[in-house]
Amino acid sequence: MHKNIILLFTLTFLLHFEAFADLHPYYIRIDISAPKTRFTNSEIVQLNVSLKNLDASRHSVMTPGNQTKGKKMIYFSWYKVDEKNFYTEVHRDSREILMDTTVKGNYSSKYLEPKDSITLSFFLNDSANAKRHIYSSYNVPKLAPGKYKILAWYYPWDEENAKYYFNKVDWKEEYADYIVNPELLDLPYWGYQSSYFDVEIVEQATVETTSIYTNACPKNCHFCHAIEKNRWNKVEGIIRKQSSQRSKFKLKTKKFGNWHKNHRKVAYYGPYPDAILSSLPSYTGIEIIFKNSKGYHYYALTWQIGKINRCIRTLNFITSNLFRFRFRDSGLDYYYLKKMQRWS
Repeated sequence: MHKNIILLFTLTFLLHFEAFADLHPYYIRIDISAPKTRFTNSEIVQLNVSLKNLDASRHSVMTPGNQTKGKKMIYFSWYKVDEKNFYTEVHRDSREILMDTTVKGNYSSKYLEPKDSITLSFFLNDSANAKRHIYSSYNVPKLAPGKYKILAWYYPWDEENAKYYFNKVDWKEEYADYIVNPELLDLPYWGYQSSYFDVEIVEQATVETTSIYTNACPKNCHFCHAIEKNRWNKVEGIIRKQSSQRSKFKLKTKKFGNWHKNHRKVAYYGPYPDAILSSLPSYTGIEIIFKNSKGYHYYALTWQIGKINRCIRTLNFITSNLFRFRFRDSGLDYYYLKKMQRWS
């Protein structure tokens, strides 16, 4: 009898272990955050969605970029929870992208180092930008006032090139394709979802919280003041002054200067590009979204990296042939903000 009990216990343990051994780990995490969690159906709401690489290796992920057609790569579901803790989905975003297609758009990608993440900001009810920017092509559903939970879905499989970013895993927890690339992250064929995020829909707009002032963004911040007054030439001038080769701005270490720190009037700083062309001069840039009492304003910043002195290069053409001597005709440490223009 004693031996039978031991055998039964051993079999139970092995079955339990076997059940957990079949679970497929996914080394990506999706989180939602928001600067404001109580809002009406009509006010503009910012939701931040972060994609994090949980693996010990570097991986690339797809992001919506400036998509203008097709299906949304990231979308939201809204849930109501009753007193018995039963979840009911009360709204799911339409995945069809209905935007202005005169400007051709495409998805973007971003390399994530181990434990690194990228955050994307979505602006629900931003009708002024909804036709031109995928991040504003979302709405708060017309739900009754109350508490809800939001789920973010990540579904890149509509893009043909998704197979170069992820290994597709089917419902049996097996790879859907014969060829499996160990350098790619695994992703279920139905996509992946975040944890639930709590929000509340109210009848009247809530009062803005007291502004938090910091050393980088004091109460009399000239950068935020220029943004609020729509003085875009001054905004550009401040960024240019703080992001030249004479400032502490360093492209290689991604330290952009004081303007790139948290500011009250900046809703979103786009990701730094993974690479730039090695030939000189080269160019790089980021996207930035400003916010003020007039709404949200999408801009693109472009820097020139390195420069070539054409006159000295012409002189070198002569001296190198006659005297085998060359003057320095390029500057590798040169970086300068060329332009700030509306992002369309």
